[in-house]
Amino acid sequence: MAATDFSFAENRQPRHPARLLKAAAAYLAALLATAFFAFPVYWMVASALKSDVDVAAYPPRWSFEPTLQNFHKLFNELGAWQAFQNSLFIVGIATCLAMIFGTMAAYALARFDIGGKNVMAFEILSVRMLPPIVSVIPLFIIARQLGLFDTPWLLIAVYVLNGLPFVVWVMRVFIQEVPQSIEEAALIDGCSRYECFWRITLPLLLPGLAATMVIVFMFAWNEYLLASILTSRDARTLPVIAASAIQPKAISWGLSSAAGVIMSLPVVVLVLLMQRYLVRGLTLGAVKG
Repeated sequence: MAATDFSFAENRQPRHPARLLKAAAAYLAALLATAFFAFPVYWMVASALKSDVDVAAYPPRWSFEPTLQNFHKLFNELGAWQAFQNSLFIVGIATCLAMIFGTMAAYALARFDIGGKNVMAFEILSVRMLPPIVSVIPLFIIARQLGLFDTPWLLIAVYVLNGLPFVVWVMRVFIQEVPQSIEEAALIDGCSRYECFWRITLPLLLPGLAATMVIVFMFAWNEYLLASILTSRDARTLPVIAASAIQPKAISWGLSSAAGVIMSLPVVVLVLLMQRYLVRGLTLGAVKG
């Protein structure tokens, strides 16, 4: 019994100090990285809650009395609430349409034997290469002639066209990662091509769909150039309102920070809702043995 106790105590060796030091250094580096990336967010939120005197104070005042005057001015004087609703409506519909049509096109390019599909895919991508400033004047002229200027439908169509090439190319890669043998087995079991895509392929594409949708939403949500030229009053989006904080002779930092907080909320909520699928999307296509 004594020998057994001695051998058990002998096997229980303390952890090596070098491993403890390495783990502590890793945690410290993670905390520093988190603080580094979180500090701009804190500064934006704090500036949004400061008065104009506190924002302009030098050195910066870390203790201040929070105020909502920047948000009050943003919503009551600049019409940010209507612009926020316009942005949600325009970007939401544009993202859904881009995802639906882009995924269907990507599935056709990935699965069907279409002649010249590589050339077709490159032509779709070439639309994404076109700088927006090149097309904004023709779009403005066409919109005025068709009576679509300053309407949400014009921006929806433009954002769908901007998002389609990205969706097609990204989802094409995700679809190619799904083994075609799974679809062939479903077809042999009696599924139609539509049922095969809806019941078999689409659930496997959820991580890729979530990641692509978040990126397309962010691009359309933050777009300013097209929204500022193709709208005037009724269809203004939130980035156009946020830009009004920049005056010819001064910049209202508190107002622009409040606009930044409002603009960040939908993206943060969307990422939190899609977090599970986004994490799964990081390992999609990995070799499993």
